[in-house]
Amino acid sequence: MLAGGTGERMGAGRPKQFIEIGHKPLIVHCLDIYEQSPDIDAIEVVCHKDWMDYTWKLVKQWNITKVKWVCEGGDTCQCSTRNGIYNLEGKVKDEDILMFVMSSSPFVNDEIIKDSLRVCHEHGSAFACMSSKYNLAYTEDGASSCHINFKEHNKTINMPWTSTFEKFNRFFHKAFSEGIETQLHSYVPTLWVALGETLWFSLDTTKNLLHATYKEDKDIFEAVLRMENRI
Repeated sequence: MLAGGTGERMGAGRPKQFIEIGHKPLIVHCLDIYEQSPDIDAIEVVCHKDWMDYTWKLVKQWNITKVKWVCEGGDTCQCSTRNGIYNLEGKVKDEDILMFVMSSSPFVNDEIIKDSLRVCHEHGSAFACMSSKYNLAYTEDGASSCHINFKEHNKTINMPWTSTFEKFNRFFHKAFSEGIETQLHSYVPTLWVALGETLWFSLDTTKNLLHATYKEDKDIFEAVLRMENRI
């Protein structure tokens, strides 16, 4: 689970994954999903170095028994993903399946997890996707466009990102040794495409598109989690 962000846009005075939603921190709502899933054997949390001890405290307080590792994140999402992969070297098998998720998205469900694993078993990797709701205007200057990407030919990429440890480890060693998709806006899907790999789509839902980013998202999360009787 990626939890390395500082959450500055939330304006909460702490990383967004640690804000209180109802009676417990957002990251605990997210961890509960994988703690309860019969398809998940172990959890690793990748977080900011200043919050590693606090993460362990929450894990013990809320009895999240599947968390086996907490490791230091990086300056970008791609660096945090790399650190999470490298931390598992010698601890997991090549054929073990890793599923990267965010600590700011508590709306992954069992169907999403199961379908991600199904697609990964069939094709070697899986990326949660759903059809775009709107046409997309391609722009270079941010103010105008001369090209429309029609919604019928576009997908919205989300998480989980799922593949074998061997593939993740091999691809990220190549990426960081050769400078391939290691920039601020690089992610696992952009690396896959840069390496000529196919993005195989797995199930996603509209609700799972809700990620904590801005201050007002807290109210939305509380409303939805209350509706689901989770707070």
